[in-house]
Amino acid sequence: ETEPVVRALEMVQAMQSTENEGNGGQILIVNIDGTGSIEEVWDTTENAMNSYIKNDILTANSNLLKAIEDGDIKAFNKLCADNLSIEIIKGDIRERYNSISARDLFEKHETKMTSNVASISNASIQILDGVKAFVSYENGGSRERREWHHGPKGWKCVSLSKEKLL
Repeated sequence: ETEPVVRALEMVQAMQSTENEGNGGQILIVNIDGTGSIEEVWDTTENAMNSYIKNDILTANSNLLKAIEDGDIKAFNKLCADNLSIEIIKGDIRERYNSISARDLFEKHETKMTSNVASISNASIQILDGVKAFVSYENGGSRERREWHHGPKGWKCVSLSKEKLL
């Protein structure tokens, strides 16, 4: 009964990939062989779901950095929680702010410390329970770590930690 739906989604996936010049689309079909053991099928399913989650988080993080680079406060606000926490580390000095608005974070910290998105390196991602994740990377002489939570409106950045690299 589900085969016609899967075939229709595969057609949409192929059309989107063609429209995006081979760079994929919004739909990704993963075929999972259900003939293995329960553990094998579960591991394959879990890996496929983790791939979706990683893509969503990294896309949100990339869009957030693009908003910072472009000075787009409206796009930045859409990707952040209403109240955030931030920690700035410079050697032995730590500054912590709780319940800071996205606008204040953007105006007081992001535009001053974040450099070109193209300079990002040494990125890593950690997913917890599929609804909480940490993305960290080096950017313009700092190590940045962003915490993301998934809610009714998608992934939102809830905290930021920046440490000046020596």
